[in-house]
Amino acid sequence: MIRRWRDRRHRDHYSAEPVRPVEHHRSYRMSLASSWLAARASRRITVTVLTGWGVRPRSTTHDAAVLAVTEMVTNAVRHAGSRSPFFELLLAMTDTHLEAGVRDGHPGLLDTPRAGDTGGLADVADLARHLGGDLTIQPAPDGGKTVRVRLPLSPSTATPQ
Repeated sequence: MIRRWRDRRHRDHYSAEPVRPVEHHRSYRMSLASSWLAARASRRITVTVLTGWGVRPRSTTHDAAVLAVTEMVTNAVRHAGSRSPFFELLLAMTDTHLEAGVRDGHPGLLDTPRAGDTGGLADVADLARHLGGDLTIQPAPDGGKTVRVRLPLSPSTATPQ
């Protein structure tokens, strides 16, 4: 009886339609006080989370994500900290991309940096474009904004010098 059940289960399993590959998705979210200590902590958190997800330290994607988080958090603390006492650190990964973002409660929206712009976010946007990703700035549902960088896990270009 058990053997027939095993044989039927095995047969039914392989006679079904092929299963489409599921895109693996991981995410991490943490709310931090808008302070310089939180800026340092968010960098450490990013390194720890990405390493735990298997993104090798000192790889192009890892280093670009850590740099992006550092710049986005610095901007949130420096420019939005007075009107947004907290910010959220957002990290997500699929099979092909890594996303890092910072959401604050300041109602002022920034312009998305374009090629040739200068400044911290413009440098992050240029780096993301160079690696095949992008940087976006979107209004958040609570009236704030989310600055998000999307990077491919295997960049099509060589490591920047």
